[in-house]
Amino acid sequence: MSEKVLYIRADMNSQISVGHVMRCLSVADSAKARGIKTVFIAADDNPVPLVKERGHEIIVLGTDWQDMESELPALEKIIAERGIDRILIDTYQVTDAYLRRVNELARVYYLDDVNAFPYPVYAVINYSNHADESTYPVRYPGTKFYLGCGYAPLRKAFKDPHPKKINPSVKNILIMSGGSDPYDMLPQILDALPLKDFETVNAICGNFNNRLDSLKAKYASYPSVHILPSVEKIWRYYEEADVAISAGGSTLYELSSMGVPTITYSFVDNQIPNVRAFDLDGVMPYAGDARGGNVPARVRKLLEEMDDASVRSENSRRLQRLVDGQGADRMVDVLCERPLAN
Repeated sequence: MSEKVLYIRADMNSQISVGHVMRCLSVADSAKARGIKTVFIAADDNPVPLVKERGHEIIVLGTDWQDMESELPALEKIIAERGIDRILIDTYQVTDAYLRRVNELARVYYLDDVNAFPYPVYAVINYSNHADESTYPVRYPGTKFYLGCGYAPLRKAFKDPHPKKINPSVKNILIMSGGSDPYDMLPQILDALPLKDFETVNAICGNFNNRLDSLKAKYASYPSVHILPSVEKIWRYYEEADVAISAGGSTLYELSSMGVPTITYSFVDNQIPNVRAFDLDGVMPYAGDARGGNVPARVRKLLEEMDDASVRSENSRRLQRLVDGQGADRMVDVLCERPLAN
């Protein structure tokens, strides 16, 4: 019998960072655990090292990631040659015409979090904490919707974590700024904090942040400050952190699953509904947008408020109730609702 195969269309680069590919890799890893092979399809070779490192195949179209309609001839050929009967698409660059055409050839499952327009697809998956039936007032007849944090596709390490240990005071800080940190929030936040008051301050540079060496040099005189490259086993830093400071995105769901008290900020429009929903729920205070206002000063104020162990303890419990780490498995269940193409 031929091997079952799941196909995923996603991109990553210095402009859109790694989030789309990373969350799809969690789905691919979950599928692999069930004996289902995953093949990624990308516009260019930026995702190749990461995808192959995780043990998955990738097809490079050699097209412009910002002009998806131009890739249709190449994608149509791959769909026909490989007998693809369904495909998970995760990119903001889609158009109505693109989705409509691909959905004529295979069932399209679109991984969404912005509701940019009514999607002419077989199914929409949106794991955002603000996603519910009211998010999609305009729908195509027959389109299925899978909504809510229960579908957050996290890596295996985030399944069923133990309750977070809450220390009496904040001594260990974790700062993350996404894949490229386009507004230099890492140094701005570090400069706003009383660094000598903490035992450990881990600041993680993303895959496309080219200022790692200069940041290391700048904070070399602070023994508590560690400027780190992108790390694979990030959950170890989550366990150590009393408080995390993070840009919006899928990282917030990882932090939720491990119950890490977190201060958020945004730097792109699609992050704003996410961070505001966490803030309104009272589980992750929002420090504002990097494109306007004084985020570092707000971070410092919120960090002072979170020195209260009872506040962090309550936030931690609520976060772990919100995200259980089983979302990647649930997404594979959705994608495998009928036998995959051999």
